[in-house]
Amino acid sequence: MADKYDLVVSLGSMPITSELLREKELQLHDFPFDRIFGGSFYTRMNMFLLDCCNFMEQKNISMQKDTPTEGMVQYKDLATGFIYPYDFNPNLLIESNFPAVKMRYDKYIKNLKICLKAAKKILLVYVENPQMPEDDDETSHLIMEASQQLKEKYPKKSFHILYAKNDEDIENIKVIQLGKDAEKIAFNFYRKFSDMSSYYIDKTMLETFLTDIKLKTNWRQKKMFLIQKLINMLN
Repeated sequence: MADKYDLVVSLGSMPITSELLREKELQLHDFPFDRIFGGSFYTRMNMFLLDCCNFMEQKNISMQKDTPTEGMVQYKDLATGFIYPYDFNPNLLIESNFPAVKMRYDKYIKNLKICLKAAKKILLVYVENPQMPEDDDETSHLIMEASQQLKEKYPKKSFHILYAKNDEDIENIKVIQLGKDAEKIAFNFYRKFSDMSSYYIDKTMLETFLTDIKLKTNWRQKKMFLIQKLINMLN
């Protein structure tokens, strides 16, 4: 899918999505979905459509000690399913942690709003977690529904949704067109280690679906972002 965009935004569902966009110089700022796990495509897309309203509330944050990595402490938002593996200090109480974390995510949300305001052509990228596969038919329906909702909410902007999912039965990349403004890309990027006992995400393979995407040089967006940053610093 060769095209140029004013703005490329990661919806998740894993931090590796944002990491890839940054490495390919497609994402220039910090946005709210970059560092979190958990939550379905529906949850994240709905949060985006609601302008990230009530993105994080202290009453919903719970410490999760039973995690895939032994000894690792994570924090989960029970309202959204979002998991914060990096933002909270496990040596402090949640109420001591929360103000600084909330301030950080408020900044990420503000970044997103500033960039959205300046951009006309936007790409939303979502990579499904291969360890937590979502229903294929349901997500296809949700993607098309979200595409229509974006048109209604932003009639003067052009949005495109790119959804990547792992499918170990597919040898090459399979592109499934979901209307004019959305695609689901299916390919095998969740590989077995050589000892065949466990899996890993093949980052080199995963990045192939981003090969032809380019970011326009949007000076208006950069100017607005720098002005807002300066205002925030003065405040």
